[in-house]
Amino acid sequence: MTFNPPRAEWPSSDKVMWQTLWSDAGPLDDPGPLAHLRQTTHNSLEPRYARWIKWLRAHDVASLNLHPADRATVSRLQKWLATLEHTRPMTRLSYIDGVLRILVAAAPEMDWSLQRRLLDGLRRAAGRGDQSRKSGRVLSSAVLLQLGLNHAGPYSEAAATPLERKKRLRDGAMIALLAVLPMRRRSFCELALDRSVHVDGARILICLSEDMTKTAVSWETAVPHQVEPTLRRYIEDARPFLMSRGDQHHDILWVGKKGEIIGQNYIGSRIGKLTKRLTGKRVSPHLFRDAAATTMVRTSPQASRLIQPVLAHSSPRTAERHYIHAQTIDAGRDYASLIGKLKKDTR
Repeated sequence: MTFNPPRAEWPSSDKVMWQTLWSDAGPLDDPGPLAHLRQTTHNSLEPRYARWIKWLRAHDVASLNLHPADRATVSRLQKWLATLEHTRPMTRLSYIDGVLRILVAAAPEMDWSLQRRLLDGLRRAAGRGDQSRKSGRVLSSAVLLQLGLNHAGPYSEAAATPLERKKRLRDGAMIALLAVLPMRRRSFCELALDRSVHVDGARILICLSEDMTKTAVSWETAVPHQVEPTLRRYIEDARPFLMSRGDQHHDILWVGKKGEIIGQNYIGSRIGKLTKRLTGKRVSPHLFRDAAATTMVRTSPQASRLIQPVLAHSSPRTAERHYIHAQTIDAGRDYASLIGKLKKDTR
């Protein structure tokens, strides 16, 4: 297995193109077409484009003499896709989408209609934009909350070993917290004590800085009272136990059985498997966000006003970006109250 070539080893035309796309504005120069994107997007696009260069070197080295945009013919992209057949549809979509995003920005005057048709086909194959793929998988947030609390409570206490009890408490806390505060997976995985999770005697406060959110808008709220005791038990009891097993010393909130930092893929897989086993429906972390929106819309038109601030959706208008930030604390509290009411109504 060979690694993707680092940018220093790219063809000179690609290095120049990349530098131009991401360059900041100067006294006499406009910013590059992609300079407005966040560093996380930059970090995501670079390995995808490097994978494209790696394939060209192995299968079509003569094309490296062309301008980067001229290489991306439909025929050449299809040949690349053929070598990616072992990957998932979403992975193939990610690669092609990333490469075209770069090249369209570099050469917007070119006709990209055929490449966009190819991209549309990949989106359909991956289920993007197809709401039927979520059919039956979007549960009520009240159901997910109760699932998490039960897993962290009675089910945890019934475990045969201390390790299993702590793991169940952790898993239940994750599910319950996502049910009432359905943040994006990256933000959820990056939560860290005393940086984005602040614990005192009265409450637990979640504070996401601008670099932790997709919209680059800071977001903060108190953990709702339904979940606060469970999360506090995890922080004060289960997490120290797990950390001690591996002699770990870091501040990331969610940890594995030996205190190691667990990443997005592990958390996504873990939550999906648990919800599948306990409800018969696999609910990914992202579907918790759909559950929140669906729960609010189904409840009442008044409740649906909470969707934008609870989910931290952005708006093209700067004024609304500030509105989202200002409303998150109240919205989080109102949304938690809504779920609590739903739980009572279903008893």
